[in-house]
Amino acid sequence: MKTKTTALSLAVLAAVGLASSHASAALVETWDFDVDLVWLTDGAEAPTFNPGTGTQEVTSERLSWGSSEGDIDPEINDQRSGLQIIDSPSSGSVDTGDEVDTVGVTHFNSAIASEFATLDTATLMTNLILTPSVPPVTVGEPLAPLTLAFKTTFTETPNTEPCGFESATVCDDVFTVQFEALDDTFTLEGVTYNTIVVEEGLGLLDDDTCAAADAPAGCYGLTTPEGEFTTLQFGFGIEAVEVPNPAMLALFGTGLLALGAVAGRRRRED
Repeated sequence: MKTKTTALSLAVLAAVGLASSHASAALVETWDFDVDLVWLTDGAEAPTFNPGTGTQEVTSERLSWGSSEGDIDPEINDQRSGLQIIDSPSSGSVDTGDEVDTVGVTHFNSAIASEFATLDTATLMTNLILTPSVPPVTVGEPLAPLTLAFKTTFTETPNTEPCGFESATVCDDVFTVQFEALDDTFTLEGVTYNTIVVEEGLGLLDDDTCAAADAPAGCYGLTTPEGEFTTLQFGFGIEAVEVPNPAMLALFGTGLLALGAVAGRRRRED
């Protein structure tokens, strides 16, 4: 009886042990990444501006508006405001289970005159490409790029009190952001991974701030102080959830057959 019990235990351990070994081998521990961030400049997603004078600049790297005099760069000309993409494109590596900062947007918030046209809406597009590096995956199709779009509505507030919402300056500008999803899921060699965009600085705004931006209560976004430079930092994280694949199921099936054979022999010998 003791020998039969030991054989039954070994059969269970063999099935589970082989399956666990296969799952561990399939898990990607480290990824190389390439990511870029651009303003969409054409079609329905092109930036729109409120009526007014001055000069509006629209490129994939920068949007700016304000005075037509002096340098068009809002970092240099305090009569212009703008939104500048920074650190794009970006590349590096990230471990499964970790997060990493990548690209960002800086708002140059100058106190420009009220007659100038100001930004109304704009759309950011980010593209993320992940490549398994530890261990490398050498078979199968390459991973498709993960593409996310963020529709941004910008409110250039009057530089006079009352602001109508809690504001650090007179008055903070307000960004509201709309997006369909900030994450994506894919499966590679029997393991499901989830990637999620991390945005430092964005959060739920109070009802008064949403109202100042003509947005519904519970809107999502950020405020930027007048006369300052504010950077919104984007990053991403990746996590793994192991799922059975056909090879793992076959190993479990082999283990179950072994269990059945041992159990049958045990009944006959009893």
